[in-house]
Amino acid sequence: MGSDENSVHTSIAHIVLCCVAGRGISNLQGKSFTHPGMHANFFIHGILGIFHFQSNLLDNDFKAAYLISLSATRYLALPCLNADLRRSDQAIASLHLLSGVIPFALALAGQDNVVLGNLVIAGNIISLCHYSMQNNREWGWYTAAASVVAYFLSPATKQKVLYPLTLGLMEYCAYRVFCIHFQPPPPPQGRR
Repeated sequence: MGSDENSVHTSIAHIVLCCVAGRGISNLQGKSFTHPGMHANFFIHGILGIFHFQSNLLDNDFKAAYLISLSATRYLALPCLNADLRRSDQAIASLHLLSGVIPFALALAGQDNVVLGNLVIAGNIISLCHYSMQNNREWGWYTAAASVVAYFLSPATKQKVLYPLTLGLMEYCAYRVFCIHFQPPPPPQGRR
């Protein structure tokens, strides 16, 4: 009974992820292929997570597809976001995309290098913090903090329900990086 209950909770967490990612996809305005990369990645992972954790009811095994999408959420989401944020500099954008492709390809080949993957994730989080500082984007800071929770803290808890929920939080913050831009207030003007 406990396993079935955990599966239901984890499926609901994946539904939440789908809803948040669907909102991110619906806010697309540009013609960049990398920007929907993060949102679509999370949306597909959410759908596969629902099917995977309810596969005993569906009499179908979605484990292989779910594991591929799990690796994609881990290694490709932040590089796609960073590549889109830095799209004005093609070299940096390409470097970000390549940084995610290498550990993802290793994971697909069955040679998942967790240390390399964590290094790539940390590098992308640092790059996101640099971008946020450079461009005064508060939601970039929130996305970086949510990324730390999603990629480093939630796996340590061994709670399957926590990973999709923290990805949902990360997604919620990420699509606001593009929509909301906080400017510092203008300096006070002296009286004449």
